[in-house]
Amino acid sequence: MTVDDFRGEAARVIARHAEMEREAVDRMLTVPPKPDMGDFAFPCFTLAKKLRKAPPVIAKEIADKAVADLELLCGVQALGGYVNLSVDRTRFAEAVLHEAADAAYGCCEDGAGQTIAIDYSSPNIAKPFHVGHLRSTIIGGALVRIFEALGYEVIGINHVGDWGTQFGRQIAGLKRFGQPGDENDLMSLNRLYVKFHEVADSDPELVEEAREWFRRQETGDEEAVALWRRIRDTSLDYFKRIYDRLGVRFDSYTGESFFNDKMDTVIEEARAKGLATVSDGALIIDLSDEGIDTPALLEKADGTTLYLTRDVAAARHRHDTYGCDRIVYVVASGQSLHFRQLFTVLKLLGHAWSEDCVHVNFGLVQGMSTRKGNVIYLEELLDEARDRALAYMRGQIEKRLDLEDEETVAEAVGIAAIFFADLSKQRIKDYRFDWDLAISFEGDTGPYLMSAHARIAGILRNCGLEPDPDADLSPLVEPEAHRLVSLVARYPEVLREAARLYEPSVLANHLLELARGLHAGYTVLRVKGEEADKAQARLLLFTAVKQVLRSGLTILGIQPLERM
Repeated sequence: MTVDDFRGEAARVIARHAEMEREAVDRMLTVPPKPDMGDFAFPCFTLAKKLRKAPPVIAKEIADKAVADLELLCGVQALGGYVNLSVDRTRFAEAVLHEAADAAYGCCEDGAGQTIAIDYSSPNIAKPFHVGHLRSTIIGGALVRIFEALGYEVIGINHVGDWGTQFGRQIAGLKRFGQPGDENDLMSLNRLYVKFHEVADSDPELVEEAREWFRRQETGDEEAVALWRRIRDTSLDYFKRIYDRLGVRFDSYTGESFFNDKMDTVIEEARAKGLATVSDGALIIDLSDEGIDTPALLEKADGTTLYLTRDVAAARHRHDTYGCDRIVYVVASGQSLHFRQLFTVLKLLGHAWSEDCVHVNFGLVQGMSTRKGNVIYLEELLDEARDRALAYMRGQIEKRLDLEDEETVAEAVGIAAIFFADLSKQRIKDYRFDWDLAISFEGDTGPYLMSAHARIAGILRNCGLEPDPDADLSPLVEPEAHRLVSLVARYPEVLREAARLYEPSVLANHLLELARGLHAGYTVLRVKGEEADKAQARLLLFTAVKQVLRSGLTILGIQPLERM
């Protein structure tokens, strides 16, 4: 008997007595808003027109027929326009907690044999990692781990901005103002870039030097390319250090420069298919017949290619190289038009797989500044988060535990604060970051979830018992216990829903519900000092809750700690 058997019976019973297809019923089943209303709910509103009856009447008729048709379920009732069904709680707990004992609980093979490329983060080289790239990094990293948990092969791609006229300026600034070794220090490179712009307005020769360096770079000049490559390598070393700190990984750092020799093919194909036309000297594809008023610009009048051309070449390369079933771009909402154009151009070029390209867009974040001022570099932000977490922890003297390494814990808490503040929000929405709220161990925060995990770890560590996997679960009669069992049961479906919507907040908010359920039942469901049967049943429940919290936090990019 598995967790799915209970939902399956609910779908079967409703389908039989509502005269519907079982798959359709399964898609419509929901969870009632309150635990005492049951475990599954079926809305009857869509049947009203067909049956010419009010939804409450339909719900009562179905419930009356279904009551004699239950096996794993033990109750059915009509509530308004819904048919609500309840599980046999002991049998349900047995199925759920035995499945959840597996360390891989929630993971599955839904995506086995399928490959997804996820393009995310993508900062510009030669500049410190700006906080503006943080949302893409956090959301993209969470999606990588969600899809991996569902059995997909995931290719993480960092399409770094490593080509363009700005690198002529960077090299000119380095040659004019730099010192030996500056090209091996990213912060020095950034200062030289700033210096270039300070001087360039009053120094036309410097501007011309920058143009010449980029021209030399484009034509393959040995010195220019060597300097550009050292700048790129220095930048990537810096980025990788930040990514290690964030727990983010990539399989590919193929940036814009990689596609320099692949864009002529795109342009030739567009011309061959009769898609490309010249407008004011520029080469464009008119997309008005596709419902897009703004034409796709492939090449400027001076022959320079643009982002769109590179992205077409990049998409083709990813599909051909990795055999992708899906290509996902985690990029801010401001680029929505660009991706509509990109996917449409790919379709017009005859690439049927363009239908499986997805723009996962997101809103803006405000208020994410440090004590040092408004120029926000990510490394400074992470340092600030760690320092604030450490100060907060040290301020909670009466609640503190002696930790072997407070700074390591503070680093994990700081990152959890930043990550969860983002991932708990619907990605499409703008939000305002608040340091005091984010770093708190109370409320809807990452540190609150970490403390819930650590609290269960403490229960398991200090109760003096070893969990018995064969424990009798009939003592789990409290509503608080059933609430926790139900939340554990929903975890696999939550992961699937988060993937379907490309929405990590679905997982984040489920973990919040689980943590709230834990804190609500903490005093009721005591383990230490209780009768053996109750203690063992509750211990098995807490073990499952801890497993889900650990798994979910890890997928979100938050480190679950045993002690806090």
